[in-house]
Amino acid sequence: MNMTRSGSFEEAWTRLTEWLAVMAPESLAAVRPAVATEGLSLELSELYAQCDGTLPTEAGRFLLSGCGLLGRDEALALRARLVSLVDGPDVEANWWRLDWVPWAANRDGASCLFVDSGPGPGRGSVGYFFQETGGEAQLWPSLTVFLVAMTEALEEGTPFFGEAPVLHGGALGWD
Repeated sequence: MNMTRSGSFEEAWTRLTEWLAVMAPESLAAVRPAVATEGLSLELSELYAQCDGTLPTEAGRFLLSGCGLLGRDEALALRARLVSLVDGPDVEANWWRLDWVPWAANRDGASCLFVDSGPGPGRGSVGYFFQETGGEAQLWPSLTVFLVAMTEALEEGTPFFGEAPVLHGGALGWD
């Protein structure tokens, strides 16, 4: 199945999990069951309709930079922690914006992937945040496009966002 970039979130998720089932079954086993999705943006609702994040294990951290999918409550807690560190317009403009919602993070939350839930042309786009330097917004136009691009890199064995996919036994990682 070769999906175009305009495919649905569900198709993108299925394609990723089918790849994980064959190539990284430990990572797929770390995916937790779905949860209720009310009150979230469309694509985050679609994500949580598929899973409530991944287990906090090496196998569960199969996204870029050692990030694992955050459960809905974990995402809201990390967002609240990051928002609490914003103490003025300069910090919000240059470090973490109040309308960013993390959906994947590394072990300590120092880096995460987020969806922009704010108004305007960047709404729904995916960015990357690193605590040392701040966020880089609009790297991918949507969560679906992110998943498709990552899955294509996995299928082709090519780098994604400067990192190469690596299998450690039955778990996916990135170097």
